[in-house]
Amino acid sequence: MHRFAVVLPLDPMDVGERYAVRNWPLHITVTPVFSTEATTAMLADRLGEVASAHTAINVVVGPPELFGLRHDTPAALVESSAVRALHDALSDALAPLGVAFDSPRYAGDGFRPHITTTTRGAAEEGAQIRLAQVALVDMEPGPGPGRPQVVAVASLLKSIQ
Repeated sequence: MHRFAVVLPLDPMDVGERYAVRNWPLHITVTPVFSTEATTAMLADRLGEVASAHTAINVVVGPPELFGLRHDTPAALVESSAVRALHDALSDALAPLGVAFDSPRYAGDGFRPHITTTTRGAAEEGAQIRLAQVALVDMEPGPGPGRPQVVAVASLLKSIQ
């Protein structure tokens, strides 16, 4: 099994980039960490299919809150039906690939979109952000620095009718 996550980066990510978790670029985790036997190519295909059916998402950063098991991780909430719809669509598209969430309580009804504060900074309450890319991140990449690695990206492309 291999572990992945799907994120909506605030600024575009490139395939091959690696980040220490505490130093990730600001993002919304749209599909929490999951395990699967599916290949990266299979996951990337599903990601592309879902992304092509969604438009870029405009969000407003909400109030700060503490996340994590000990409620000690600063984050900013993001209320967005579009982010929730993307989460649901990705969950549906990935389910046939045998996805098992590491923490199922953070998926489905337990999904709460937020932007975690990292060493790179924090999202400012009231900021308006346009999210136009999704990134598939390998949480356990092979040789090289042992940090999560971006293995696929897709633009949110659907044209507005």
